[in-house]
Order: sequence, then C-alpha cells, then structure tokens
Amino acid sequence: MARAAAATAVAIALAVPATAARAADVVSQANGRLVSASIGGTNVTDAILALRGASAVNPDASGDVTVDQPLDASALAGLIGISAGSTNLFGDNGIIQLGGVGQYAQARDDGSSSAFSGAVSAAPSLIGVGTVTPSSVGSPTANQSATFRLGSSSAPVGMQVDLGVLAASAQQAADGTQTGQYVLSDAGFTVDGTLVSGTLAIVNPALDTLIALANTSGAGLTNPFSSGKIELTLDDLTSAAGVASVNDLPPGTDLLSYVPQAVADKIISQVNGVLDAASTLATQLKSNFLTAAAGIALQAAVDTAKATIVPVLNGISNTLVTPLSNALTQLAQMQVNVQSTGSDGSFTQTALRLGLGPSGSLASVNLASATVGPNAGQLAVPVAGPESLTLAGGFLGIGALVLAGIALRRRTRLASVQG
Repeated sequence: MARAAAATAVAIALAVPATAARAADVVSQANGRLVSASIGGTNVTDAILALRGASAVNPDASGDVTVDQPLDASALAGLIGISAGSTNLFGDNGIIQLGGVGQYAQARDDGSSSAFSGAVSAAPSLIGVGTVTPSSVGSPTANQSATFRLGSSSAPVGMQVDLGVLAASAQQAADGTQTGQYVLSDAGFTVDGTLVSGTLAIVNPALDTLIALANTSGAGLTNPFSSGKIELTLDDLTSAAGVASVNDLPPGTDLLSYVPQAVADKIISQVNGVLDAASTLATQLKSNFLTAAAGIALQAAVDTAKATIVPVLNGISNTLVTPLSNALTQLAQMQVNVQSTGSDGSFTQTALRLGLGPSGSLASVNLASATVGPNAGQLAVPVAGPESLTLAGGFLGIGALVLAGIALRRRTRLASVQG
C-alpha cells in the first residue's frame, strides 16, 4: 500500500507541469482572402505567403488586432504566374481580372472577430469599415470589380462575365455565433460562340429585312442581335432560375447553369418585341387611307419573318438550350454563396467559386473569401506567463515528491516497530 501511494503521488507531480505548459488557443482570429486556387485538385496558392490574405490573430487580449492587406507586388507576381496548362488564370492575358478589391481582418479582445475581402466599396455595408485599401489584378471592364473571359466566339460557347460588386464577409460574435454575407451585384453576361451564332444566323436575316422595311415608315427599330452576342443581366438569370433575387438561391448554386435558358428567353423576348412593334405599326398604317398600302406591305413582311423565325423559337430548347448547357458544363461553373465550416470550428464565407473544366477538374478558384474562428475568447487569456507556469509546476512536483518520501519513510518505520 505504501509503494502504491508513493507511485500515485509521483505520477500527479510529473503530470502537473506538462498540463500547464500546453499551448493555449487564441482569443480570436480572422482571415480575409481575395484568392485561393487549385490546379487539378492541388492548391497552388497556400504555398505563396503573399497570397494567404489578411490574417489577424489575437493571442492574449492585449489589444484588438486589425490587418488591412492589399495585394502587393509579390502577390500579383504569384497570381500572374498561375496557369492551368497553357491557360493563364489571372491578369490581362488570363481568364480573371480584378479591380478595386481588398482584404481585411480584425480579431478583438472580447473574443469576436470579422473578416472581409472583395470590392472595397462593399466594406462599409458588410463589416462597417469605411476604408479598405484597394488593389487590382489585370484590367477588368471599367467600373467592375471582376471580369471573367471564358471560351471564345469560335468555340461552342464564349462568355464574358462582368461583376460590378463581388465581396464577402464573415463574423464571429463574442458568444461564438458565426455568420456570413456576400454581395454579387451589377452583373452582366455576354454570350456568343458557334451555338448562339448558329441560331442567330437564321433569325438575323429575317429580322434585318423586316426592320429595314419598318424603318421606312418611321419605326426606329434596331436588331438586338446585330453584334452576334446575347447580353444578359443577373435578373435574367434569376428569372430563369425562378427566383426573385440571387439571395434566394441555395448556397453553392452554379449561376452558369441558368445561362442557357436565359439566352433562349432573351432571344424569344427580343424577337417578339421586334415582331410586335412592326405588327403594331402595320395596323396603324392600314388604318389610314394614305398609308394603307405601306401597312399592308409591312404586315406581309411581318408574316414572312414569322414563317422563318417562329419554328426556330419553337424548337429552341432542343437546338440551343440543351447543347449550350452541355457545352457550359464542360467549360466552367460559377458557384455563388459558398459556405463551409472547418473541422477546427472555423467558418468561411466565399462570394464566388469559379471552376474550369467539368466540375472544376482543371482549376478551381475561390474569389472573395472571409474566415473567422476558431475563437477561444477569454478562456485563452493567460493567467501567468509560461516561465511562471513551468516554475510553479516544478515546485509543485518537488513538494509532492518530498511529501511522498516522508509518507513512505513513516510507513516503513511503523512496520519495523510493529514487527
């Protein structure tokens, strides 16, 4: 019994310093990161220190930590050097251009934290910060925070995406509640390629003939497809998705999946707009004796145009929507409002994830991400320095050993007397 008691005392004495010296969690932390990219499933930006974003870490509640970190020359060089095969991802010669974007993080003494990245114009509304330092990668379209160029006019599908505002924020409150927000607004999608041009090759000549005749009577019509491109807005895509706003879409929704139907809807709507305008003018002209002949001729032209165009519109789901959808699936994805929680308890809000190739197999790029946590709050505030803890643990261990030794000697002496 005496030896057992002594062994237990030694074990406790040795365990105390080791427990006290264990690394503590941080009070709060956050990271605002404009870009992270993977090529073929392998992350290629984490290894570049300048591309790890604005990281704020508050280890001991000795003062709020704020980091406002624009992309510097090293970060820009790192981004421009990233390619998927022969395709550059960033810069004027790449797929992605960014303008007026920043990254920011704050870790506070009360255990709360916040992070932001993206268009600096969105910082006041997302995190209440008036000034975040902007930076640019390449030259996006004027007044846009991001421009993507996908495919080409000679490929089955070509597209330019312009995003006026693209940004994300994440917050962790002192009580541990984590929330995220994102902004994607003022977006435009310009679609061309051989699939679109094949449809317009039938529609445009018929429209041009009709418009030319209508304009001789003062119609003032123009062909909305004269450029060979289809211009879409974000509202066009959400309408095709059957929702009122992009915010009504589930997290992680691929916006590009709605482009084919939106293209078809736009063609049908704008063609019908021209046909209806010409038909209305023809009716007006026929109601006046002096212009009746012009009205009759114009109505005949409307009927002729419809004979060519209506069959195209009726079959557009098979001839355009389905093949365009298949081509886009192979080309790219554009997921919005991507949210994730790490195994360590961190929370990340990403405004947009651009995938290249089927399911992002060629490349995957997260744009405008914000991460908060894990935050230990006041539990992480040290009550003493590591030196003090080690010293205290040592004294406690020595004291326990001495007491154990005394107890053992007393037990041994008592056994001798009894014997």
